[in-house]
Amino acid sequence: MRRFWTTKELRERGKTEREIAEAARQAELVPVRRGVWARPGTSTLLLQAVRAGGVATSITAARHLGLWTPPDLPPDRPYRYPYTAEQDRLHVAFRRSTTRLHDPDRPGMRLTRRSDVVLHPSDPDVLAGSAGFGVVPALLLVEHAFRSLPPERALAVLDSALHERYVRPADLHALAAALPARFRSVVLAADGRADSGLETIARHLLRAAGLRVEVQPVLDGIGEVDLLVEGRLVVELDGRQYHDDEEAFARDRARDLAATRLRYRTVRFTWRQVLFEWPAVEAAVFAALST
Repeated sequence: MRRFWTTKELRERGKTEREIAEAARQAELVPVRRGVWARPGTSTLLLQAVRAGGVATSITAARHLGLWTPPDLPPDRPYRYPYTAEQDRLHVAFRRSTTRLHDPDRPGMRLTRRSDVVLHPSDPDVLAGSAGFGVVPALLLVEHAFRSLPPERALAVLDSALHERYVRPADLHALAAALPARFRSVVLAADGRADSGLETIARHLLRAAGLRVEVQPVLDGIGEVDLLVEGRLVVELDGRQYHDDEEAFARDRARDLAATRLRYRTVRFTWRQVLFEWPAVEAAVFAALST
């Protein structure tokens, strides 16, 4: 659905200056920056990206599309509980030829260096087709995610895009070719089965540590588990928004008990541990495998 129009585009649709002003007065159009208008109800993130002089990309666009997104805090703002997505950096794709960008929070003010705004110079032709929607195409937002996030977090965005069918498996080679060579193996390891970015991140980092990891295997007597490491360690990943009621808690512990009876060992890690305490998680996995 289109969300943004320039004054020129509205005029070409037959709107007069008076009609545009009246639509703004009636809140049928929302002023974004000089000469640009938005549909009422447009998300704050998209408004900020367009106000800056571009469109949303990377995890800013991914979040708008409903993809799984990792936290992306500015480097000078360490994680503090509770985390909210509003603390993340704003990712803006803009035309390479643009000479002036604007502050996303202060209309009319020139953009100065901000740790919470990430700029992605992009092809003008691609952005021309994105201007009315406020977000770049899915394949480009994933490319920008790889250029601005740790590789395991960008891979989580890619897995989610595959899972939700915004990106096709056939697109992976083109994506890998658009990125520096160091990302090729990461991109080609994408797995559209993953419905949790937490699972993707743990899978990638455990494999990088030299461990054999199976994704969502179905174990006799237990059922489907998140990850199976080295054929004997069940790794379950509890996102913040899940497993927080009594029934789910009891069900998980019953599965752990069944796994123990069948001589599997189970370890569970939270969203916070995987994303912000990974060295401790990796150490715990190796310790569990050594016993």
